[in-house]
Amino acid sequence: MTDDERPQPWSVADSTQIVRDRWIDLRADTCVDGRGRTIAPYYVLNPADWITVLAVDEAGQAIVVEEYRHGAGTVAIGLVGGAVDEGESPPDAALRELREETGYVAGEIIDLGSTWANWGNHTNRSHHFLALGCRRFAAQSLDDSELITVHLEPVDSLGDRLEQSYHLLTWMKAMPRLHATGAD
Repeated sequence: MTDDERPQPWSVADSTQIVRDRWIDLRADTCVDGRGRTIAPYYVLNPADWITVLAVDEAGQAIVVEEYRHGAGTVAIGLVGGAVDEGESPPDAALRELREETGYVAGEIIDLGSTWANWGNHTNRSHHFLALGCRRFAAQSLDDSELITVHLEPVDSLGDRLEQSYHLLTWMKAMPRLHATGAD
């Protein structure tokens, strides 16, 4: 196989910021591929890194959130999740989001690794965590745009109800760990 037959990184000949506010950071790139072809515009989203947390309480139940998701137009069950704030580490973001969305704190937080959120046109990664020994600590501390109901559900069957891909992936990454420790 020659180098011409292998994928090569693109170069960016030009980049234009389309919009940047608290909700979205979008740019349009003019790219040149390894064969010299121009691809333009190629839109790239620059969101903050994301975290998702499979939180398990002291009794072994999953702590899940139910909220409206406007992009999908549905109210759905999901895991604790959110953005990593500037200057914040992913584990700190996971603990903060758990506390804010549910009022729970974790006895232990386990980093399950990270994946690209959507490597085709997003620059961020999704960090997956397992929180064990969670206990209710305080009331929720929600953003003005959030309305979240907290539920306790069996961990093993939760995967059948998670419709967001990276929430499901966090659950899938956590299950072998839970089964190995007997925490489920």
